[in-house]
Amino acid sequence: MSLKPTIWEDEVSPEFVDEVIKYLEDEASLGDIDYALYDYSTDRVEKFKRDVESGERDRECGMKCKNRVWNFHDEKNTTERMISNTMYKLAIKANNHFRFDLNHNRMTMQLARWDEGESYFQWHADGHINFEGENRKLAFSIFLKPAEKGGQLLINTINQFIENTEDVKSPSVFVETIEEASGKVIAFPAYCNHCVTPVEKGNRYSLVVWIFGPEWK
Repeated sequence: MSLKPTIWEDEVSPEFVDEVIKYLEDEASLGDIDYALYDYSTDRVEKFKRDVESGERDRECGMKCKNRVWNFHDEKNTTERMISNTMYKLAIKANNHFRFDLNHNRMTMQLARWDEGESYFQWHADGHINFEGENRKLAFSIFLKPAEKGGQLLINTINQFIENTEDVKSPSVFVETIEEASGKVIAFPAYCNHCVTPVEKGNRYSLVVWIFGPEWK
């Protein structure tokens, strides 16, 4: 039996990418996000890489970048409305695959600039199966400008099974490195753990979107 892929892919137009990058660079008011400041020494960067390979998770979810966040129907200008409307349509398209119970009118957008030599996001999940009312259910990453080195999105995909084995009850947990390209769109369940490795060279631009829905059943 083949299972649905955990990650759904699509793309946006070069014109969309150019307009969003121009807004991010010239107009958007970016705030600083700095949780549990990450030591950018060589030793710590190497530890992060070893943790990625081993699957080890830090207890604290550190993050550092600059971003602008808004909610659907609460945009400040026409560019933000264009971004929201584009993501609304993509969310409906993606959910033809996932078929989650979603509230498409409850959607949050995050434009982010990940600066060379200081930005990262440790292992975390955007939403959880906690049966406590509305929660983030579907997560999107839109790659506007990948970093030249580092800044890789890694996703701990789940609900897959070891191939070529008779023991079908043995789960196989995969960490997938996402190949980033300008305009590429991915969507995945918000309960999947993921991280962004330290940006080592060149700034990284991204658009992240979360769609909420009623509690899991």
